Amino acid sequence: MIVKNILCFGDSNTWGFVPGAYNPRTLYMERYPLSKRWPGVMSRILGDEFHIIEEGLNGRTTNIEYPDLSGRSGTSYIVPCLYSHSPLDIVILQLGINDTKTIFDRNTVEISEGIIEIIDLIMGTLYGKDMQSPPQILLLSPPPLAHEGYIDQDGKLIFEGGRRKSLQFHDHYDQIAKDKGCYYINLSSEVGYSKIDGLHLDEEGHGIVGSITASKIKEIFKL
Repeated sequence: MIVKNILCFGDSNTWGFVPGAYNPRTLYMERYPLSKRWPGVMSRILGDEFHIIEEGLNGRTTNIEYPDLSGRSGTSYIVPCLYSHSPLDIVILQLGINDTKTIFDRNTVEISEGIIEIIDLIMGTLYGKDMQSPPQILLLSPPPLAHEGYIDQDGKLIFEGGRRKSLQFHDHYDQIAKDKGCYYINLSSEVGYSKIDGLHLDEEGHGIVGSITASKIKEIFKL
């Protein structure tokens, strides 16, 4: 049996950050177990024909670094990540929410340009299933922020204005997928973030995303 390799490249919603468990004073946080995280749910549905590789990082952006925190830009890691896990049949890409943070002062067009840059980097590699071409890409449009009440360790609201930007994701991401020849899922029409913190999937949300992505993968590979 030839096993297909899927890389899930995303942020805290791929990592499995538990909404409401974060303590901004102590920086304590919790992570859902693998079986509850959406890549794990997808893996269980797809079965042994697929190898699911999780690559979620809290705070990851599309193509911009934090002034006091390195290594969070997706563009800084995507190529070595692909090489490390190659050969890859498909990359599932879910990023953008962290780009809406006030600290970055980005509009939706700039965030979309960050997504395009990552897609172009993926398409410029030879780390696909035959190691002579790039892997396929499944782009996920993140749900919009449920609210903007999330605070950091300094007690500051860090997503002011972010909901309006995130509500525009689908229109931009849908067009990007069409322009770049990527597969696409609009998650905003299927699932929402937890009301507890406004930007993380709860256990039910992970289950929904895992089921939706599994169905799309079956469709892509004609299973």
